Amino acid sequence: MRKLRKKLILTVVAMHILVLGPVIAESVTGMGSEEISLEQNALVLDSLHTQEPPGSPEALDAEIMVATYYGKKFHGRRTASGEIFDQHAMTCAHKSLPFDTKLIVTNPQNGKSVEVRVNDRGPFPPGRDIDLSYAAAKEIGIIRRGVAPVEVVILHPENGEDTDELASR
Repeated sequence: MRKLRKKLILTVVAMHILVLGPVIAESVTGMGSEEISLEQNALVLDSLHTQEPPGSPEALDAEIMVATYYGKKFHGRRTASGEIFDQHAMTCAHKSLPFDTKLIVTNPQNGKSVEVRVNDRGPFPPGRDIDLSYAAAKEIGIIRRGVAPVEVVILHPENGEDTDELASR
């Protein structure tokens, strides 16, 4: 239903632009249209300067997930991505994120963070969202509890420069 509503709204907006665009352009021509276009350009540039750049920490949204960890039992076995699992590497398993996606995982109880890379699928028990390698879980202090809520930030390529800043928290 939502998709249909979106398509309908987009179609109506497109029709308005196609019909009204030439009418507005014709009415403005010869009547200071250069001044209007300069003002519009200034407005666009001004709005671009007020937006946060893609790499700023404010642009990174944390998502709360339930984390577990896995280690010895799977160490040396092949992961879903095809690489060999190393419990001492900073990796994780996620059900749907693409392989090689980098994440910053933070334990909100102690503020410790670690950067991990998705290289496997899982966890499969209900209510769990991310499986950390033993080393990653140890780094943020969730080994003893075994299961813990964590804050996860997906690092998109344009946000790569924030990695050191956030991972050192």
